[in-house]
Amino acid sequence: MRDIERLLVVANVVGSLALGARHDAAWFLIPLAAFGLYVVLADRALRRRIGPRHWPSEGFARFTFNTNLYFAVRHIGIGALLFALSGTLAGLVGL
Repeated sequence: MRDIERLLVVANVVGSLALGARHDAAWFLIPLAAFGLYVVLADRALRRRIGPRHWPSEGFARFTFNTNLYFAVRHIGIGALLFALSGTLAGLVGL
């Protein structure tokens, strides 16, 4: 899972910088979909591994879901900030 997270972060940073310079706001749909899919699939994979053992595992599954959700929201926010900075710098330079 950590390799997928690294790939998502790198793609988000590079895409936000590159498409922010082009002022392409449609870019925001791609990270939203990618991080949302990651959160849902990671939760389903964990719950499938847990199986029918409910009581202690359910709390861990909720904790992991919230951790992954925070990861996604944090990096979408960072991507939006990088997009805005890149667009501003491109506008100042005249690109």
